[in-house]
Amino acid sequence: MAEKKEQTVEDAIEEVAGASETGLSAVKEALAKAQASMEKARDAMQSAFGKAKERSQLAAERSRVYLEEAKRYLGEAREKAATTASKTREQAEALYAKSREQYDVLSDRSRELYGKMKDRVADADLKGKGDEVIEYIKTNPGKSVLIALVTGFLIGYITRPKD
Repeated sequence: MAEKKEQTVEDAIEEVAGASETGLSAVKEALAKAQASMEKARDAMQSAFGKAKERSQLAAERSRVYLEEAKRYLGEAREKAATTASKTREQAEALYAKSREQYDVLSDRSRELYGKMKDRVADADLKGKGDEVIEYIKTNPGKSVLIALVTGFLIGYITRPKD
């Protein structure tokens, strides 16, 4: 059985962008058609201005047809814009849910790791370790001085300014 590949946030964003571009292109096309129809109506009305009554009536009828056509195209544009907005909202909700889920998992994991580190620090016997170091220094003073000198030299060498 083939497993479905989990969609990444970038893939989801690209999908939303593509759907938005497609929807917006359809809206733009419908608005352009509506504008063209309204321009035809305006042209028909202007050509009829000053002419005989029957020509004016013909022009008015043409204008009415063009305006109805423009109304239909505007309705199409509204529907396509609503569809695009709906798809975008659905994608955004899905991305939010996925991000929230990842946040919850990371938050739980961080709390768990913090608890473990807190327990480790609480378990560490720093006073006992300090007593062991002092006892070592008392029993091995020469080695202790030599270790301190080497450590000081290394720290000084590492932290000196580079020219």
